[in-house]
Amino acid sequence: MIGATGIVRVREVRQVRRRLRGFNFERLRARRVELGLSGAEVARTIGVAASTYSQWERGLAHPRVDALARCARELGSPLSDFVAVPPNEEYLGDLRISRGMTQAELAGKIGVSPQYLGSLERAQTKLNAAITERLAAAVEYPPDRVAAAYERARVRPRGEPA
Repeated sequence: MIGATGIVRVREVRQVRRRLRGFNFERLRARRVELGLSGAEVARTIGVAASTYSQWERGLAHPRVDALARCARELGSPLSDFVAVPPNEEYLGDLRISRGMTQAELAGKIGVSPQYLGSLERAQTKLNAAITERLAAAVEYPPDRVAAAYERARVRPRGEPA
């Protein structure tokens, strides 16, 4: 953008996507190397820029869950090889991510809006029994695990993202 003085001003765009909890970039690189593939080749086959994939492997950026799910399939590995959160530390969003689903995908499966699901994941909306059952069925975890993950998000320390 050019200002009134004729000087080019750069407008900063703030990144709003959060880090992918439990993402292990070292395992991602190790698996690719084990298979004898180049980073550029993996990037091409999963539909991301080579520079983006390189940033993932160096821990400089975190992938979107759908892109990482494509990558895991390409590398012949379960998503859990690259994203692991201990069950006693899981939040509701971690259960969704462990299944390789975006908020929009899971919201569609359980019949709610992505905004509503996001609000549940941040524990800003009360989780009821009916939604607990639908979530449990969609992510294929027992309802008590879903409820426990929600409760951990609800009582998490201030400032800690869910």
